[in-house]
Amino acid sequence: MEVYPISKETEQTFKEISRRIFRLQNGRSLDSMENVGADTRGQIGASYLSLKNLATRYPKEQKLAQLLWGTGRREEQIVACFLFPVEDLITEKITQLLEHCHSFEIAEYFGTLVLAKGKDLKSRVDGYLQSDSPFLQSAALTAIGRNRIDNKLNPVFTDSYIQEIDPNKFIDPHVQMVYNRINTVRHRDG
Repeated sequence: MEVYPISKETEQTFKEISRRIFRLQNGRSLDSMENVGADTRGQIGASYLSLKNLATRYPKEQKLAQLLWGTGRREEQIVACFLFPVEDLITEKITQLLEHCHSFEIAEYFGTLVLAKGKDLKSRVDGYLQSDSPFLQSAALTAIGRNRIDNKLNPVFTDSYIQEIDPNKFIDPHVQMVYNRINTVRHRDG
């Protein structure tokens, strides 16, 4: 990760968000996640909805989002997804961020909340699908699904686009599951 200066205000906001995330701790959420076999290392059990609500209290700011992302913790990375100014993220930065994802869950949130809303969506997705990184592939596939939901009448990713995706490229079982999910929706809606 790159080094960059941050303002005292950004640092204070980061610490405030971290404290608020810790207060959202929910042991029952962690127990529930462990019962279904989820890896709960590095998690405090705050729900997606509570993290989304927390993020609405803060402006989108790249340095703040990068600080949160850099913790490598689930909850901070979810909040970061809401705080990234989508229009300012370049392809290389997205690639770098996704290399440091906490989990596939985060990669999918990133695909839905950040990648799907950014510029150059098709070219980015094309590149990420060709990557060998399961997190990049997962984010790209999730961005395809989000785009199709948000733009039902004129999606960037048509049925024929999805048909042309080579599923053999996806070695990781989780990525295969995400691909099957968007392909199943395509068949169901088509």
